[in-house]
Amino acid sequence: MHSADLAERSRLADGKKTRMGMIYAVLAAPALGLAFGLLSSIVTAEPFNLEEPTGAFALVAVLQVPFGVLAIAVFLAVSGTWRDAVRVLGHRVSWWNLFVAVGGFVGDLCFAAAAGLIGGALAGAIGGLAGVVGAVIGAALYRERILRPTTLVGLAALAIGIWLAVSGGSLNAPTQGIYFVVGLLIIVVAVLTWGFESFAISAGTDLMPAEGFLWWRAFLELLIANALLFLLFPTGRHVAYLAWSDPRLVAIGAVIGFGWAIWMIMGFYIGISYAGAVRGGVLTNTLAFFFIAFFSLTVYGAPFSLIVIVGSIATVIGALLIVTEPKSYIARQRN
Repeated sequence: MHSADLAERSRLADGKKTRMGMIYAVLAAPALGLAFGLLSSIVTAEPFNLEEPTGAFALVAVLQVPFGVLAIAVFLAVSGTWRDAVRVLGHRVSWWNLFVAVGGFVGDLCFAAAAGLIGGALAGAIGGLAGVVGAVIGAALYRERILRPTTLVGLAALAIGIWLAVSGGSLNAPTQGIYFVVGLLIIVVAVLTWGFESFAISAGTDLMPAEGFLWWRAFLELLIANALLFLLFPTGRHVAYLAWSDPRLVAIGAVIGFGWAIWMIMGFYIGISYAGAVRGGVLTNTLAFFFIAFFSLTVYGAPFSLIVIVGSIATVIGALLIVTEPKSYIARQRN
């Protein structure tokens, strides 16, 4: 068989893998929308409103992450990939898991805190920019060319979308004034952190199996979050006790954690592992956070705002235009 034929087969296989990763990323997005939309709807309710941002911290540490880790453990056991998690332990690249876990924890905490200040709809609309941040970092380090005429159109759509979302979201936000501004700054921190995490996952899955990488990222976040909560935030212990004493809140925590885990497995790890930080990262982040905004305004009863919906759609379109590469597969460019 000629080398040209082998190269063509390899190109087609890489393209198929990329498309599969994109499909995973798209299918995973509604799961996070349902989970974090629900999180946004209860972060301002008792007992999580007893003290801010301790209540948001407790919600992430004692409900979202524990149930998410449980779901990931079940996935590893059923799929038989738990061996990958064991093999990663002690490897020279295992420190990368800690780096990603810290970044993921900061992003999750910032989103919960921001949702309590500016509302889940606006936090979701802005949070989708994490995919673009990760794409830019990944493209720069992997030398993927994403600067094209459509990039300028995408940036314009992003600017318009964020302006519309902030304008509409400020009208019905839970807080106003300086607290609203603080909430915007917090969600920007989450966007930057998640963007770096998206790139780090792409790099990490080049070094280790995605499933094993996923386990240690989630499990280390569980340890870090609860250690900080119970050691540094005394009120958090009381909030955690009240949350686990209410069967309804436990059930809500399970829904949030399982939805977060589904998104992590399908979109944030398998999607990025197959499609890369550019295609996979943008799809799984931008679409997931669009669904957070959409479900917050519809299913979970936040004051409806057509402007926020339109702004979120413009943000999605802008993000997709920035990373669209019609000439060839991203996988071929990376190789």
